[in-house]
Amino acid sequence: MRRALKRSFIPKLDQLGFAGRANSFQRILPNAQDLLSLQYWKYGGEFILEFARRERGALVTSWGKTVSEEEIDVAYIDPRHRARLEQVGPSAGAHLQGFDFSPFGTDFSKYEALANQVAGLLADVDAWLREYRPSQHVRTLGGKA
Repeated sequence: MRRALKRSFIPKLDQLGFAGRANSFQRILPNAQDLLSLQYWKYGGEFILEFARRERGALVTSWGKTVSEEEIDVAYIDPRHRARLEQVGPSAGAHLQGFDFSPFGTDFSKYEALANQVAGLLADVDAWLREYRPSQHVRTLGGKA
């Protein structure tokens, strides 16, 4: 799955102005910082995307730690102020309601198709981030199978 995401999903993130490595990405705008995290279920076979927009600058956590803007990840953002892209319908994973790739086996074309599908949904993520207002609460965007 990671190889397929590198081929189509990561380039789409680059086109949208996100930079990062592994599973954590940021987009720096003049007055905002957009965060996106690719999260795999700990036992494999499924993933979701979580994302958020915040004001620029360092973040002081509720436990007093100051996190520089460069080190901030979605996990630092209050869950009421982030959103999730997950699968909907019968194709949804059983654990995260995520994008399920557990039955794909060695058929790389299925991994590529799912990666392309998720890359195609990034326009919805981008729209949500651009329209986000701090008074909004968590929202879930569903991806169709």
